[in-house]
Amino acid sequence: MAAVHVTSEVRAEAAAWLARLRADDRSAADEKGFQAWLAEDPVHVAAFEIVNAVWEAAGTLPRELLEQDLSRPTRVGRRSVLAGLGTVIAVGGTITFWRAAYAGVYETDVGEQKHLALDDGTQVFLDTDTRIKVDFTDILRRVDLQRGRVNFRVAPDAKRPFLVKAAQREIVATQTTFDVRRDGDSVSVVLIRGQAIIKPASDVGHQRAQLLSAGERMVAAPGTGAKTDKPNLVPLLAWQTGQAIFENETLSQAVEEMNRYSSVKLEIADPTIAHLRLSGVYRVGDNTAFAHSVATLLPVVITPAGDRLEFAADVLRMPQG
Repeated sequence: MAAVHVTSEVRAEAAAWLARLRADDRSAADEKGFQAWLAEDPVHVAAFEIVNAVWEAAGTLPRELLEQDLSRPTRVGRRSVLAGLGTVIAVGGTITFWRAAYAGVYETDVGEQKHLALDDGTQVFLDTDTRIKVDFTDILRRVDLQRGRVNFRVAPDAKRPFLVKAAQREIVATQTTFDVRRDGDSVSVVLIRGQAIIKPASDVGHQRAQLLSAGERMVAAPGTGAKTDKPNLVPLLAWQTGQAIFENETLSQAVEEMNRYSSVKLEIADPTIAHLRLSGVYRVGDNTAFAHSVATLLPVVITPAGDRLEFAADVLRMPQG
């Protein structure tokens, strides 16, 4: 098959369509218009494949709309288009068009984790049920953590600081590796390598900025201010290997953490067992296996209840007095 020539103008159109389809307010009219645009010219299919190829390298794709059209025999096949294009795919140019058309949104579902590379070379690892919005300009690299937890390995850029906003905190870094977790308005930052400045997102309370160094953690919750400590990092970073490590945590705390990764929810039906203590290493995403393990270690029983598993006290094994 002859190579398909895709102009920069058509690539820009494809990038704009991708931005529109990724938007939160995507409508049925947008989808219909996209299908019509694809049908106009096989080159449009090729252009969208170029954009999709780069997006796929970043770890996320709105594939279902494209594949509906590519399955038609009258269309240029997806594999054929890529084979014909060979090395013509201009990755850098496409990213430039994205930047002009769209401030990227990346997210994961419950139980999903995702690696991606931002266009400055920064490596990002998204934990379960996480959403970030990326907006890079000529003077600032900005990421808004809207929910969840992210690990950043920040690429150096002397001209553009790297700023992460999470609730009412802003983390400003250069060549640094750190985790940020946001639960509602509560924020936790763990510095793994390098240093970062953490400051309030506003002047409320006239709180001062603070410097966080490798091995330190900052925790901030509404009404309590910010606290810094130097904890054992192993359990805090276990999520990056798909594990949860509990060190004398309460059953309530363990259940809350495990529920972040599974659609099968755990529930403590009996408040008398909520403060039982638990230690161990567990694979996240399999709440059924976790529940059975807990029932072996602690004086509790499991009761299936629809789409959840309930913990209750095992009266025969509960300590007396």
